[in-house]
Amino acid sequence: MKKSVLLSVGLGCATLLIGACIIVFLQPKEIKVDRVYGSGINMNEYSLSISPAGENMIPSTQEQYNEVSDDSAINISYSVVYEQNKWFKNDRRSLKLLRFERPFPVDQNAKVQDFYYRLVDESLDVYDDRTAVFTRLYEKRESYNNLFDVIPQSIVIPGGKDIKEARMWIQQHDPQFLNLKDKTIIDPSVLNSWQQDDYRQSYSDLSPEGLSLEEIIEHAS
Repeated sequence: MKKSVLLSVGLGCATLLIGACIIVFLQPKEIKVDRVYGSGINMNEYSLSISPAGENMIPSTQEQYNEVSDDSAINISYSVVYEQNKWFKNDRRSLKLLRFERPFPVDQNAKVQDFYYRLVDESLDVYDDRTAVFTRLYEKRESYNNLFDVIPQSIVIPGGKDIKEARMWIQQHDPQFLNLKDKTIIDPSVLNSWQQDDYRQSYSDLSPEGLSLEEIIEHAS
């Protein structure tokens, strides 16, 4: 009697454990997006780096690897849309590569002696009916107003939205994403889009509303 009870308990625990494992491994994958910092080959497999030091890699296609490797100029940046296991954050697979390019600025200014940012674009890339990627694109400029980097900040949102609806969804679900980088000048095209959509951006002491290059120069001097 005692042995049969123990056996029943053991079988019950084993069934629960197997059931839990099945639930974990059958969980749907989640879609993510990150900036790409470079590419590499490991054990004859192509991959993309989503961390500056290259310690966080995502398997990619040879075509994606070649595109990132061929376009490493500072005025070009990439983001990768990928899926991964929801629980273990592994089993990653790249789905789509997003490319961002900006022309080099011609308005050199010797009075610019420090880094500042320009928010130059907002875009929406549709992956499928359920998933889209909203991106705010920044230029990081340095001394003499030279371009130092193009920085895409992207977030995955539900599909079926336009730019205005995307901002509204982000405001409700992840408002910190919309915080501006320190010392950010807003491009007139972005300001016009905000005005048309009746969108009100939140500002900070380090990125106040209406910040201009002249103010940045004055504060640096």
